Amino acid sequence: MVINGLTMVELLAIFAILGIITAIAVPLVLGHVEKTYEEVCDVNREKLEKMYETDLVVEGVTHSDAIFRTYLVGYGDEVCPEDGIVNYADGEVHCSVHSGDKESSEGDEEGDVPFL
Repeated sequence: MVINGLTMVELLAIFAILGIITAIAVPLVLGHVEKTYEEVCDVNREKLEKMYETDLVVEGVTHSDAIFRTYLVGYGDEVCPEDGIVNYADGEVHCSVHSGDKESSEGDEEGDVPFL
């Protein structure tokens, strides 16, 4: 009588292949997640900045940290998905987690070759 099944060597080979695939896939997925968090923070900061500056003009007041904090509480949405501290300085909204250096991140991607 012949029993069909996998030998221990075949099982080890399957697990080794699955381990290699996992070792390649996990960092790629985590990299995409981190990049998405940064992009969400960038978009939210730009939106908050424009809305805050518009509110300053409409109300006819100048910027102060107290006014920005009050506006931020009224804004309601989370600006940074990773709970970064948001502040307003030099006419820009900054996050403590994401640098917001748009020019250098865009410049890095121009020369890169896309890969899967």
